[in-house]
Amino acid sequence: MQFVYDRIPKSTLQHKAGEEAKKEWQTEWSTTHKAAATRQYFPTVQDRLRLKLKLTPKITAVLTEHGMTKAYLHRFHLREDATYSCGNEYQSMDHILFHCDNTRATRNYDTTYRSVANKQTEPDQQAPEDL
Repeated sequence: MQFVYDRIPKSTLQHKAGEEAKKEWQTEWSTTHKAAATRQYFPTVQDRLRLKLKLTPKITAVLTEHGMTKAYLHRFHLREDATYSCGNEYQSMDHILFHCDNTRATRNYDTTYRSVANKQTEPDQQAPEDL
């Protein structure tokens, strides 16, 4: 008895549909004038999908720059100016996360912690206890 298999497996169709959806999403992502703030963190759809990120309201606020920064409040005329306590003229999420002197210690701690946590340590090496 000979079997003839002429149907495409459901999983193959689902995979192809998913790939097509990702291509369409990438096209829209690349051509839209919106989401510029989010695009600086995730230049491609694949970058976002690779990162297993639990989206919370706070994470979303940071990624979209809709958090309660002085720049955001100033944009809606809820603050007179957007000047940050460090003296920078514009308190944006980008400034707070990557450039501000006021948050440098937190950035350095986080970078150190991640490098220690991700490093394979030898049995006789210990990660610093204060991290």
